[in-house]
Amino acid sequence: MSADDSINPFASLSTRADVATFLATSVKQLSLLLQGRAERQRYTQFTIPKRRGGTRSIHAPRQDLKILQLKLAKKLNLVYRPRNVVFGFVEDRGIVENAERHIACRYVLNVDLKDFFPSINFGRVLGLFLALKASKTAATVLAQICCHEGKLPQGAPTSPVISNMICLKLDRMLSDLAKDYHCKYSRYADDLTFSLKRGTFPPEIAHIDETDGRAILGKKLRDIIEGNGFTPHSDKTWLFSRLHRQMVTGLVVNSKKNVPRQFVRQLRAMIHAWEVFGLEKAQAEYHAKYRKGAPNQNPPPFDSVVRGKMEFLKMVKGIEDGVYRNLQRRLVKADESYFSVMEKENNLMKKRDVFISHASEDKKTLVKELADKLIAAGITVWYDEYEVKLGDDLLHKIDEGLVHSQFGVIVFSPFYFAAKKTWTLREYSALVAGEDVDKAKRIIPVWHNITREELYKKSPIIVNRLALRTGHDSIDEMVEKIVVRVRQG
Repeated sequence: MSADDSINPFASLSTRADVATFLATSVKQLSLLLQGRAERQRYTQFTIPKRRGGTRSIHAPRQDLKILQLKLAKKLNLVYRPRNVVFGFVEDRGIVENAERHIACRYVLNVDLKDFFPSINFGRVLGLFLALKASKTAATVLAQICCHEGKLPQGAPTSPVISNMICLKLDRMLSDLAKDYHCKYSRYADDLTFSLKRGTFPPEIAHIDETDGRAILGKKLRDIIEGNGFTPHSDKTWLFSRLHRQMVTGLVVNSKKNVPRQFVRQLRAMIHAWEVFGLEKAQAEYHAKYRKGAPNQNPPPFDSVVRGKMEFLKMVKGIEDGVYRNLQRRLVKADESYFSVMEKENNLMKKRDVFISHASEDKKTLVKELADKLIAAGITVWYDEYEVKLGDDLLHKIDEGLVHSQFGVIVFSPFYFAAKKTWTLREYSALVAGEDVDKAKRIIPVWHNITREELYKKSPIIVNRLALRTGHDSIDEMVEKIVVRVRQG
């Protein structure tokens, strides 16, 4: 691994003093942290329950060492360039983005790397800093800051980015292997995932043992993993077809990204217990039932657990998902303070980038396709066909759309100003009045089968504005120009 010296601050590190300056500390403080205190005193060890049972050992550094590691992690992240297959410990990537990569596939393979962080020993970390062109002395000091008992500790701020940098070669080789067999590959920390859209899953990567139904890694995959200093966990390797539940980093991916049904059932039961028995009794029941694996740990407050699960559900399923909205309504009954969260999200759901004002006669010839293509381009659109449902108060829904939309796209046509058109005139008047209030140009005019003279007779204040025109602009060109205007704000 190498880095451009012009953007690689590690290349200038030669001495212990250089490292101290690099991390904004003194040589004396650095020596005290690394030699003046017994190694076992630099960390606090504890265990946390694993998602699939058992416990995980965590080594949390003391505060002074943690501060140093945080500084070093920030420096490392400046030079680390994550591959597009890496989703763990990378900004703006996570389990949702990782799962999305493998949605609706014929086969999904999950491989867990055994003892992931401890597998990265002192020598490998030292080699990383040497590859970053630090001197042997400086690289040794940096590796000492990052390692505990000769290996990478789970719990240190430096461990995530270092593990990703160590895995650069592994990720490249596994990406190439996946490409050779028309598969997709991704890694989230120690979780490797391969998926195949169609055909038979390649035995060079993995196959199912016909005697016991277990997933067996192919020689090519195993050789790459072991050749990079890691060990696949045979008890945590699964290969499932679409006929079974396929999981990627805890999310179901058979047809869309989703949480497991058990998660929703548990969350619904927790909210019900809170609503019926009160917070104190619900918390006691939860700790007795679900936290048997961690009896010595201080349990988090029950209300925080419930809200955390709600946030996770929203992250996966989206703010407008029916299951999430229903659980919100249930939670408000148990926790009145949650109403402010629900109210804020309700208002957020109403916001749209553009409100499309049009005559119904223009839906088929222009408006519906325009709305669909704007939505596909990532623009939030208030379009009556998608917003107004049977039984809704039409006047209220239109007013709501007008109030909460940033721009108004008005499709001017001969039908728009027809004598019996009351809704279009109401929308037009509201959009013009809105511009008068904030003095901002919020109307985006579209001329559809109408001449300048015809429009002038109906709307002289609009006719001189630069407009999109059917016959001159294609729908794709209109969408592109509207997107630019919306993004400009």
